[in-house]
Amino acid sequence: MFVLESVWRPSAPATRVWSVLADPRFTWPDWWPGLTAAATHHVVGPDGLAAPGAWARLQVRSPLGYFLRFRLDLMRTTTPPSDGEPGRAWLDVSGDLEGRAEVTVSGISTGSTSEGSTEVLLVWRVSPVPAWFHVTSRIAPAPLTWAHARVMRTGERGLAARLRE
Repeated sequence: MFVLESVWRPSAPATRVWSVLADPRFTWPDWWPGLTAAATHHVVGPDGLAAPGAWARLQVRSPLGYFLRFRLDLMRTTTPPSDGEPGRAWLDVSGDLEGRAEVTVSGISTGSTSEGSTEVLLVWRVSPVPAWFHVTSRIAPAPLTWAHARVMRTGERGLAARLRE
């Protein structure tokens, strides 16, 4: 099993970051290079954001040349970040990766979600499913961890660009 953590620090209020990440239309592929959505199922909560039951079937191209196909199912969320409290989302991961992902969005700087910057903590607890990926993860995990970090850094840059729009 891999436990992969990424920290993003976009210069935008936490509530704005949360609204982009929790867009019920699942717009991540619009701003995350190398990520495509094969199918999505939208569930909109009373706050207008994605709600449990929403899912997306995704494909990501690794910088090492392979593709991973997986599905993210939104299982649970908290309220959006506010008053120094983070917003959290928990997702099931299935397909070429099996496990869980957690996203935490917190205001930083003054602790306010209406000003300053945001910290986004993304934690993946996943195991590879395809035989080639499983074997590679056991004998050479470092290149796979590096590839994950590169893909996540691309997502961070894409999010930052989206937030500047």
